Amino acid sequence: MTVVTRFAPSPTWYVHIWSLRTVLYNYLFAKKHSGKFMLRIEDTDRTRYVEWSVENMLGVLANMWLIPDEWPNNPWDLWPYFQSERLDIYKKYIEQLVQEDKAYYCFCSSERLDELRKEQTELGLPTKYDKKCRYLSLEEIKEKLASGVPYTVRLKVPENKEVVFDDVIKWKVKVMSKDVDEQVLLKSDWFPTYHLANVVDDHLMWVTHVIRWDEWTPSTPKHILLYEAFWWKPPVFAHIPLLLGTDKKKLSKRTWDVAVEAYIEKWYLSEAIINYIALLGWNPKTTEEFFSMNELIERFELEQVHKAWAVFDVERLNFFNSYYLKNSSTDYLYDKLCNYLAKYSPEFLEKIKTFSDDYNKKVLWELKTKIKKFDEFEENTRFLYWEANIPAKDLLLNEKMKVESIGIAKIALELALDVVSSNSDFSNIDEVRDIFIEKIKNAWLKNWQVLWPVRCALSWEQYSPWALELIYILGNQKSSERLEKILKEI
Repeated sequence: MTVVTRFAPSPTWYVHIWSLRTVLYNYLFAKKHSGKFMLRIEDTDRTRYVEWSVENMLGVLANMWLIPDEWPNNPWDLWPYFQSERLDIYKKYIEQLVQEDKAYYCFCSSERLDELRKEQTELGLPTKYDKKCRYLSLEEIKEKLASGVPYTVRLKVPENKEVVFDDVIKWKVKVMSKDVDEQVLLKSDWFPTYHLANVVDDHLMWVTHVIRWDEWTPSTPKHILLYEAFWWKPPVFAHIPLLLGTDKKKLSKRTWDVAVEAYIEKWYLSEAIINYIALLGWNPKTTEEFFSMNELIERFELEQVHKAWAVFDVERLNFFNSYYLKNSSTDYLYDKLCNYLAKYSPEFLEKIKTFSDDYNKKVLWELKTKIKKFDEFEENTRFLYWEANIPAKDLLLNEKMKVESIGIAKIALELALDVVSSNSDFSNIDEVRDIFIEKIKNAWLKNWQVLWPVRCALSWEQYSPWALELIYILGNQKSSERLEKILKEI
């Protein structure tokens, strides 16, 4: 048996963080078992359909390197992957259920159903359909159909039946049929509901494992009853817990901070997002935290997913992103940085492209150990790409660094100017460090007495990379110009 998993979202908004985790678990499980991962679009709720949502979804999956084996408009086009293009298929199965007395026409108006729910709510009862149309006579049904009365089709739930299914994460789940609502299967607009289309498509597309949010657990008995009505073998179910925010409240579906696109715009590395999301609710049974995609595929087990809800913490994501920034090659990051800036900050990209790639990579080499994500790159490098005003003289002073007077700062700046003006550009940071440490030692000064004012003179900022790193990045000519400029001022 070939393992087939699927992600079947409704195209109603951006891809959520917890949707990405659902995709990831489906992808990891399929690849672990040399199976197939499919993307199917469940667009039968036309009132909530958002046209750009599908394109955004495909873009996010491509950005995260979660490429489906089958997806809408793929080159193989095995079948329609939009449910709105499969209506004839659903109609066939609806007719079968009605003919076999496993579903029935419901002629109740929306006003009656609203009033029914209101009454049940006021009485503290579960909001369920009262089965009024289940017991209509054949003559009544024919009369209403002939009169053109709008109708839906509902599932006929067997009475006094125990519905049982195994869940990989929740183990065995049991529900009595009296607690299962007689769900609408076909709406009055002739579009199927999720419940019917989901079951029919999973069966016809040979889906073997349904890995989805915990919110769908209450609906699963309805799906089991549909599988039984069609005499089909149900897939294996695994309902993964939802995500909470750090306030221990359920993450909202409609706020930008849960959209994967928001984290792409802030330029979190895809490998950092994937690594962190994978560990939200899954325990790999090791103290290790950092895994490549191949390592995740090798280690992933559905049985190791927790039942309890997991907490999505941006600070933890920042921790993972910092790790991947520090441990990725500068060349790799530079290509990704340019792609990021081309999309989200083209003016800044145009500015840095007036400098050599070698210079820009030196800047990135230094900054990648200091920033958590790349939307911090521009604000932390402005002094490396633009000239700035001379800082206040007090910035050069620092009692902790033993720079207690402008006289000491001037000595430090002159020493640095002598070094950079009498040498060609340094080939690496170690060369800069060796020469400066020796010069400082011979001048009977402390390292920080020199390096603090030099750092401030080169960056004109209170916070910046350290002096030797700045000299290496700026080069000796630019460093000399800045040192000379501030020496004239003091």
